[in-house]
Amino acid sequence: MKIRASTTSPEIIDVACGIGRNTVKPDLRVTSVTVAMVCAGFIAGPGAWAAGPASPAVGVQTGGNPGGTLKERIATDNVMPAVTVTGSRISSYTDETSSSTTRTDTPLQDYPASVQVVPSEVLQDRGVTRINQIADNVSGVHAEASYGGNGATFFNIRGFSESNGLRDGFRNYGYYAFRDVQNIDRIEVFKGPAGALYGGIGAVGGYINTVSKRPEPGNFGEVGLTAGSYGLVRTTIDVNRALNDDLSIRVNGSAESNSTFRDNAGYKSWSIAPAITWTNHHGTSVTLLTEYNHLNRDGFDFGIPAVPNYQSLSRTRYYGLRSGAYSGVDGDYGRNDTLSETLLFEQELSSNWKLRLSGQYAYARQHSTQSFPDSTLPTGNLLDYSVYSGANEFSRQYSARAELVGTFVTGTLKHALLAGVDYGYLEVGSGGSAVSTMTLDLFNPNYLSGLTPSDPLPGHQGRGADYGVYVQDLVDLTSQIKLLVGLRADRFINQADEAGEPTGRGQQTTFSPRVGLVWQPTASTSFFTDWNRSHAPNVGHSGGNVTYDAEVAEQIEVGVKQELIKNQLNASVALFNINRNHILTPDPTNPVLEVLTGKQRSRGVEVDIAGNITPRWKAIVTYAYTIAKVMSDNTFPVGDALSNVPRHSASLWTVYQLQSIPGLQVGAGVYYVGPREATLPNTFKLPAYVRTDAMASYQRGPWKTQLNVFNLFNRKYYTGGSAATFDYTLMPSVPLSAQVTVSYAF
Repeated sequence: MKIRASTTSPEIIDVACGIGRNTVKPDLRVTSVTVAMVCAGFIAGPGAWAAGPASPAVGVQTGGNPGGTLKERIATDNVMPAVTVTGSRISSYTDETSSSTTRTDTPLQDYPASVQVVPSEVLQDRGVTRINQIADNVSGVHAEASYGGNGATFFNIRGFSESNGLRDGFRNYGYYAFRDVQNIDRIEVFKGPAGALYGGIGAVGGYINTVSKRPEPGNFGEVGLTAGSYGLVRTTIDVNRALNDDLSIRVNGSAESNSTFRDNAGYKSWSIAPAITWTNHHGTSVTLLTEYNHLNRDGFDFGIPAVPNYQSLSRTRYYGLRSGAYSGVDGDYGRNDTLSETLLFEQELSSNWKLRLSGQYAYARQHSTQSFPDSTLPTGNLLDYSVYSGANEFSRQYSARAELVGTFVTGTLKHALLAGVDYGYLEVGSGGSAVSTMTLDLFNPNYLSGLTPSDPLPGHQGRGADYGVYVQDLVDLTSQIKLLVGLRADRFINQADEAGEPTGRGQQTTFSPRVGLVWQPTASTSFFTDWNRSHAPNVGHSGGNVTYDAEVAEQIEVGVKQELIKNQLNASVALFNINRNHILTPDPTNPVLEVLTGKQRSRGVEVDIAGNITPRWKAIVTYAYTIAKVMSDNTFPVGDALSNVPRHSASLWTVYQLQSIPGLQVGAGVYYVGPREATLPNTFKLPAYVRTDAMASYQRGPWKTQLNVFNLFNRKYYTGGSAATFDYTLMPSVPLSAQVTVSYAF
């Protein structure tokens, strides 16, 4: 890694390096080496550049007068000599802000809400290749089984299943949108409802925002090849080029083939994500992000049926329609295509104010034939299945936003204001499909029943539009107390169609307020509390062909954020209570339609610790205690626990870089998930489990080799979830597996 710098003003060095103040300006960051490292050389002179704990091999070359420190020579010549720094950087597991999610540059220590950031270093060290792995190191967040193995985004956050997340700050409807992880720069997790900012996104427990990689100044790139268990072969590429001082482009891509440990569940996928950024270096910038993902599955894998004796069933057998089982009948399959376009414009209006305009278009399509059980109550060993052939499901989204961001002072109060208007449109539906029924013997894969035609499923659509206006003000009441107030007004317009004809229409105006308070008795400690109410439109189709009013969620949260080691290790503890009302869920008698349930509540405690214990030792520790249950309902028993929500869960991930062998680092992770209900209504529990992962990597020059081992002790466990598979099925854990990645940086 190299950095070259030159200037004609020694005062700039004083400001950037904090000479005389023994501080480093936090917003001056260098990709290759930290400003602190460069400043150490400026202050102490060339002799300070020696190999040390923070950099195993660091060298410096300087021009100008040979004597004195760099600062003395700058003061004498009034010219800063060219400086070349070469070294290996120790990555960090912390991030000071979550600007793509909070939509401000407010430090997380000053923000009255629980927000966790998973930097790209964590994803790289853990060898993440699938979306369901991205949030394993965030408290209170658990991946759920996807929709037939389509890699869509289903997570349980603070006790609630979420199929809606964020992509670059815009809604990411998760049922059909397969996205590869190659183009993800970092993960930002906002805990709890956030209607005051996002309006009708549709999430209650929280938002997982996947932030795309952006073009950067300079030229760099990396190519990688991964090979692993069960036929995994994966190639990746990341190339960034500065076409001139104003224009940069970046292209990320991947291709993967994977047989998986499950029968008839292999897949092939590829993705391409070009991006371009233009800036005039005077406050104006434009960025265009484009991404296309394709996934082709051999089957439509729902795992195994969620029957009480599920542990006796084969973990590898495909429970569905296999090609050739019936003469002339093709088996289950799935094809997903996802396209997204995001345009970001920013204009500085003054030193304190900026205007942001942005928009996104996203389209996802799923063609499939899919089989799933009609119930979880078999007759002996026999269980009836429904087969939906030639299903054509899709989602289409349009989003646009205009925001004004700035700071101002009224009397003794300093304000950080965010104000904006936005528009969101979501259309989801199905073109219909032929329907057949069959019966499977759960213990005899050779059993063959008849394939009986049934009534076809008609096409149906749900359309939702959201017109929003919002304002948020973070006020410094004193040097230690900050007040956050926000209010959003939404106009929701929903429509349901069947067979191309409107069957229901609804309109609703809602107001979503938010109030938060931060008290900072010391520079390293922040106590916070937050209350907010959110509304999420129910965009879908019901058995009665009507639309519904918006879902309502209310949260109160208190907590503390503590800097354990300055600029290195941070901790947060939060207590929360979420009440959820007017909930739209899949119809238990027909999982392609939806009905309302009643009220649910989730409350608990979460702990997150992340950062560098020493310059060579990184770690993330999490713990969550969550109780989520039904408070009232016409269908589910009051007091039943929500499915897939462990009362206790915890994780530890740590990586250490060996000093005795430069370039070598080793790491391990332990993940605990306690017992949780498999279904709602509650019928049986999934037992607790502990999974252990391990890694080792060695980097020499531009080459890096990394080994990741997953489920080291081959633990057997199962994942359920109401959002993804409607409590009908369970996904067995991947057995002991490993992958090796070789990458070359240039």
